[in-house]
Amino acid sequence: MKQTVGLYQEQTLKLAMTQELKQAITLLQYSSLELLDFLQEQSLENPLLELKEWESPRELASSRVQREKRRKSGAKHHLISIENYSKYGETLHHHIHQQLLDIPVTPRERRFIKRIVDYVDDNGYIQEEVPAIAQQVKASTENVEKAISHIQSLEPAGLGAKDLKECLLLQLKRLSERKLLAEKIVTEDFLLFAEKAWKTLAKRHQITLQEIQAIHDIIVKLNPRPGNLYETTEKPKYIIPDLIVHQLHQQFVVSLNEEIVPQLTINKEYNAKLKGKHEVESYLQEKLQQCQWIVKSMEHRKLTLVKVMEKIVEAQRGFFLNGPAFMKPLTLRDIAEKLGVHESTVSRATKEKYVQTPYGLYELKYFFGQSLIGQFEEETSTKQVQQMVEDLIKAEDKQKPLSDQMLTNLLQKQYHISISRRTVAKYRDLLNIPTSSMRKRFD
Repeated sequence: MKQTVGLYQEQTLKLAMTQELKQAITLLQYSSLELLDFLQEQSLENPLLELKEWESPRELASSRVQREKRRKSGAKHHLISIENYSKYGETLHHHIHQQLLDIPVTPRERRFIKRIVDYVDDNGYIQEEVPAIAQQVKASTENVEKAISHIQSLEPAGLGAKDLKECLLLQLKRLSERKLLAEKIVTEDFLLFAEKAWKTLAKRHQITLQEIQAIHDIIVKLNPRPGNLYETTEKPKYIIPDLIVHQLHQQFVVSLNEEIVPQLTINKEYNAKLKGKHEVESYLQEKLQQCQWIVKSMEHRKLTLVKVMEKIVEAQRGFFLNGPAFMKPLTLRDIAEKLGVHESTVSRATKEKYVQTPYGLYELKYFFGQSLIGQFEEETSTKQVQQMVEDLIKAEDKQKPLSDQMLTNLLQKQYHISISRRTVAKYRDLLNIPTSSMRKRFD
């Protein structure tokens, strides 16, 4: 075949990634807080861009909590929830330091105990070995142990324990009515008890299975992480919905939560004042163009978020009508094809965005899950299958709990869902549900 070399002219169509398009894409994936940071930064750099006063997510959360407290119970209008809202409460270390003021020790001893308090983690444990602490604070192990003993005498019960066993034992010893047998079993045979080797324990301690069951019921009411009752040292997080889904009769209406979207305006007065001055004309033109692109990108962001959510509502209508148990499998590609956009656009639109639904606050990513193929080739959401597993376990006979294989058989028989025993075990673990032998009761 003869090849020739030459210059040829042809027309092609391709998308150029302009700076403005990059900006629109970037704004789409921003969370509400990231969007605010970006706009505040732009308003400082661009004298023509103004942000109207608005409440930050933290201020909005605080004011809305106060307003919702004043709402009448049973109000029928739609409420915007603020979930995962954590108030500025008392931290564990602050709570401990307040109690140290009242213990009968010398000022020097109190100062030393405060140093040991620094080793208390967020769960309330002191997991560092005593010799290591003693070396770090340049004190004797006896003084460190004495300080830890003082900490363990404080509230909440279980504070200052080195492990779960000691934590539970400290709480048992604080009960108004001491359970000496429970203390003995935790002290001598904690591993056997944790593994529910109850027949071995019954034989070793000459007691009945019913007595061990009673001890178990006492211990499960104790707090394995006493420090979790208090605030951590981290800043509180506020999650306010970006979108809201209202139910109007049998229809669902999607709207953007305007309360968290900064309102942009162009400072026309400033623009008119400097217009006509040749030395700043090009500068103003550039800044005005930036403003217009930001406003346009904000509008694009709003429309895209609403359109994506509308398609999610259409695809997950069962969820919005009846709750999480009626979730269907859904992929980013499904929504992208319905909207005629690229899959990456849907991914950016759902990144760190939240929606208020009739069933609570959910991240948009929640509505997309893997799927399983059932006997009739019907796709079923993994979340829905997990809900089924949980429901079956809740309804089981606690004296004869369902094994993973039995759960597998019931899913096949009752719901026509064929999955392996290993998959059922994985879902059970994800739900933090123990094995059937650990769930067994003897009363």
